[in-house]
Amino acid sequence: MASTEKKQSIEAAQELLAQTRAGALGSINPDGSPLVTLVAVATMADGAPLLLLSRIAAHTQNILRNPSASLLIEGTSDDPDPMTAPRLSINGILMALEGHEAAASKVRFIEKHPGSEAYDTELDFSYFRLAIESARFNQGFGRFRKLGPDDLLVKGR
Repeated sequence: MASTEKKQSIEAAQELLAQTRAGALGSINPDGSPLVTLVAVATMADGAPLLLLSRIAAHTQNILRNPSASLLIEGTSDDPDPMTAPRLSINGILMALEGHEAAASKVRFIEKHPGSEAYDTELDFSYFRLAIESARFNQGFGRFRKLGPDDLLVKGR
């Protein structure tokens, strides 16, 4: 039974990540204090989080200095208590994409966020992939599970 519950949690976490359009990105300021900002989110073909970040933004400057990051994705719930909504917190390393990887990412990102095309072509934005190290998935009270990259990434894509 536990393996069925784990499989269902993994599938729900993958679906939440695939469907999300935004998340809270945590980065580390030069003085060591945290910074959390709202960012648009898409996913790579394998399910890894994909971000389009301005090179002049404080969070991007933080990432270029220290690529450790955390991304919080929140789902929805009909319950008035926000703590019952599913949420996925992913920790990892944000890496700037270049060349073919950046071009493939552009197609995926703009498909999910059509209004972002101007950012890609007219401003100083770059695509970043969050290399997942660990994750925490909470589906409501008492329904918590630690996940790893093998749980969130879709093999064969």
